[in-house]
Amino acid sequence: MSNGQGVLSVLIPVYNEEKTVRVVIQRVRELGAVLKEIVVVDDGSTDRTAKVMRSVAADEPLVRFFQLPENQGIKIGRAHV
Repeated sequence: MSNGQGVLSVLIPVYNEEKTVRVVIQRVRELGAVLKEIVVVDDGSTDRTAKVMRSVAADEPLVRFFQLPENQGIKIGRAHV
């Protein structure tokens, strides 16, 4: 890290986390200079998670927000080789 830029990207999947997502992001930000970006993906939340995240992403240059239109849930399957 001799150039002073972060090297760590953190992916945070969320679903109906309007009450906790700000705290989680703050804790991740405490990683400091090593942090390059925080990517939050909303899995079709039905609460105000997306609204909270749009506000956070507008204020936090390291935060990127993506929203799925509907809940995809956990997909467990077999990898095709």
